[in-house]
Amino acid sequence: MTNFAARQEFNFINNKKMKNRIVLAPLTHNMSADNGDLSKHEVDWLAQCAHGGFGMLITAATSVSPCGRSWQGQPGLFSDAQQAQFQIIAENAKKSNTLAIVQLHHGGIRTEQQYSKNKPVAPTKVAKNKNTPAGAEGLNEGKIKALIGNFVSSAERAYHAGMAGVEIHAAFNFLLSNFSNPLLNKRTDQWGGSFENRSRMLFTIVTQIRKNLPRDFIIGVRLSPENYSHFKGIDIDEQIKLTNELGKLNIDYIHMSLHDAFKKPNHVASSSQSLLEWIKARLTPNIPLIVAGKISNITDADKAIALGADFVAIGTAAVGNPDWVNKVNAGETLIAAPYSTTHLENIGFTTACIDYLRSISGLVAA
Repeated sequence: MTNFAARQEFNFINNKKMKNRIVLAPLTHNMSADNGDLSKHEVDWLAQCAHGGFGMLITAATSVSPCGRSWQGQPGLFSDAQQAQFQIIAENAKKSNTLAIVQLHHGGIRTEQQYSKNKPVAPTKVAKNKNTPAGAEGLNEGKIKALIGNFVSSAERAYHAGMAGVEIHAAFNFLLSNFSNPLLNKRTDQWGGSFENRSRMLFTIVTQIRKNLPRDFIIGVRLSPENYSHFKGIDIDEQIKLTNELGKLNIDYIHMSLHDAFKKPNHVASSSQSLLEWIKARLTPNIPLIVAGKISNITDADKAIALGADFVAIGTAAVGNPDWVNKVNAGETLIAAPYSTTHLENIGFTTACIDYLRSISGLVAA
């Protein structure tokens, strides 16, 4: 069906309704203050995307603690002032009938001390090496439980701010992915060893949020199904198992970052299925699936839906087209990357944000 993704509604089991299948991907933008407070620029940017037709918007990875930030300009949700700023995001989204989700994050081994109050941390100590130049301190049980509390507290702040839900970031070798990764998690207690123990931190966070907040508050989880860059230890079969176990805890969706939604699985290069199809065939059928990865236009979006996705996350194309959905539904031409500096400034991006975007190949015109 042509233009299915931008027009077809979706009803979550918790009675939340999404007006279409298009999601604003969580985009790193470097527009927050050094303490994690949100700027008017990023709040206005998200309002543009809501007004531009997105059915759901997911904020940039938002730190649950000042001790776990991973880059300059990363937002936080651990203070009253930040909660009030997220309330504005929620109010703007509701005006456009858009679901506003905050992605909850802790950097773990990828914490950057220059932007954080802490050194990097991991399930067990990591020595300094070329990929982790600062190394990482191993966490004791008390600190693990405190970090769980940070995630739950930020989720409660999101709820009281009026956000529709949270997405727990357990991908990309950040803290929760560190715990599930047997190459990084060498613990011999209840937080390491078996699949169940390595997943315990994530399961506990989901369980406590679900216990503390109403059932109509959305809980999603973001996962990486495959290794990427120099990061190793992600097993796709275990990520499928993890997803299906999360389904038993009543999550509302899983968000798979595929890098390319239409590529073949790395571990089955001869597969006749795309990575998206391979994953969908192995998931419990009632777990809604968001996919991201080189989806830029309505043809790509409809193809991903046809292959099994319930929603598609738009990233690069949304940077230059905060009105992506409205343009598609009006039959207008999308502005293609690389985007001019003038265009990005007119949209409302700051100089610091544009400098960051310039570091991404093909995104900003020379």
